[in-house]
Amino acid sequence: MAIIEIDIISDIICPWCYIASHNLQKAISLYKRTYPDGSKDSFSITWKPYFIDEVPPAESMLVQDRMLRRMTPEQVSGAQTRLVRVGAASGIQFKFGGYIGSSRLGHRLLHIVKQKKGGEMQDRLAEMLFHYQFEREADVSEVEVVVEAAGRVGLGEEEVRGWLAGNDGVKEIEEQGRWARDAGVQGVPHIIVGGQHHFDGALDVSEFFEAVVLARQSGLSQ
Repeated sequence: MAIIEIDIISDIICPWCYIASHNLQKAISLYKRTYPDGSKDSFSITWKPYFIDEVPPAESMLVQDRMLRRMTPEQVSGAQTRLVRVGAASGIQFKFGGYIGSSRLGHRLLHIVKQKKGGEMQDRLAEMLFHYQFEREADVSEVEVVVEAAGRVGLGEEEVRGWLAGNDGVKEIEEQGRWARDAGVQGVPHIIVGGQHHFDGALDVSEFFEAVVLARQSGLSQ
């Protein structure tokens, strides 16, 4: 049996990171079903922060308005059309009518959950935060939204509020965000499979599958 480690450097306000998450899970499922003895292998997934906004925005704004700060109306329309199409193929129903703000709060909770509850719970929470931001049109920069999302994956409300009431994780996520940029990560998602194989962008299921096999074979040859 092998333990295949996967680090996902992402921002929870990045729609392509959500697509990557879905495609990775599909690839892992395919690997376990089809790769020789793949069902005996396990995966250790860790979500690490990256901040699209190096300086947190002062307040949330409509998704449409935020996109218009970086693109023309025609580019926004094209980007949304592509996200809807690619997202649907991955099982995601993207919506763009909500607000979007700083991702610091969500990243803090992801960091804390990893430390206190382990990688599996962190992975579930990351998926739920994406779901809230991009399918429920809920702003994950708001405490109430983050607490509700955490409850959906089995975390206690009082416990989560207690974690977020202090400064737990604030210093750590900023350090990790700087580490990612210093390491040359210029955009997300950035996925590291097996500690040595780096991939940029939302790979499709077959590409993720090949990455997992490559990591597995590299591990056996060491």
